[in-house]
Amino acid sequence: MNYIARPAWLNQWWQIGVMFLMPVVFVLAYLKGHQYFSPENLRVVYVVIVAVFVYLIAVVVYRRYSWAYSINGETIESREGLIARKVKSIRIRDLRNINVNQTLFQRIVSVGDVEFSSAGGSGIEVTFRGVDDPLEVKAQAQRMQGKTSGD
Repeated sequence: MNYIARPAWLNQWWQIGVMFLMPVVFVLAYLKGHQYFSPENLRVVYVVIVAVFVYLIAVVVYRRYSWAYSINGETIESREGLIARKVKSIRIRDLRNINVNQTLFQRIVSVGDVEFSSAGGSGIEVTFRGVDDPLEVKAQAQRMQGKTSGD
């Protein structure tokens, strides 16, 4: 029983919302911008709108595909990065604490952060950011912890 996940799309709801709003802003600038800006400044407005749109796409896609989380019979692991890599892991048998943090909106859409700490560490060592159904992730880790403690 392995768990493999990436951050949920809905965890980045405001970036995606602004991203969908940017074409509307572009069209409004195209239709009404000449009333408020000179032609040179209007081109700058267009460039800024397109740059923000491209930036938001890059951030959303980067977060979705550069962060990966897994729980297997031995370890809980968080991987971040495409080129440079940051990997954090805890052995299941050393797991001491599992916390779930959710904002109000995250609760509504059933996403959240799951934090893991080990008996040897002083704080949160591994965090799964913005995963779907975080309470089920916690339950699955606890089930695996129960299997290893019985060995």
